[in-house]
Amino acid sequence: MSKPSRFIRLSAAALLGCGLLGSAFAADNLQKLGFINTERVYMESRQAQGIQKSLEKEFSGRQKALQKLLSDAENTNRQVVSGKLQGAEQDAAVQRLAEIERQYRLQQAKLAEEYNLRRNEEFAALQQSANRVIVDLAKKEGYDLIIQDAIYVNSRFDITDSVIKALNAQ
Repeated sequence: MSKPSRFIRLSAAALLGCGLLGSAFAADNLQKLGFINTERVYMESRQAQGIQKSLEKEFSGRQKALQKLLSDAENTNRQVVSGKLQGAEQDAAVQRLAEIERQYRLQQAKLAEEYNLRRNEEFAALQQSANRVIVDLAKKEGYDLIIQDAIYVNSRFDITDSVIKALNAQ
């Protein structure tokens, strides 16, 4: 083995060792770790449930109107396929069915877009409130790091219940 090659290997090993040692020191400085399952916060907190009920109430009238259009389309379709209509009546029923289906698709898309927009607005406000609660909890209980989304977390780090309880207390 040549001297430059050996020097490079030893240097690389020394750098790797320093890097691992630095990581160990950084991990030692991390004293308290917490994890929050945001999906649970968005499903279980009173604010989230209130948002859901409010949105259902706000959009229920339009949802019922969509159901009526769907019912009208089914009735018209039954008339068209029954074979009882002839000539101009059949043509008018087919056109009416096409118009009802067009209106239904248009109104359904519009409703979905507006519902999602309102839902996102409401949950953005909830997220800001939850973030304030999380920061307050972290400061009060001395957390060094709180993680919101992870692939796997040991349950001993999960502080979601504490966050939900604090949110519900607001």
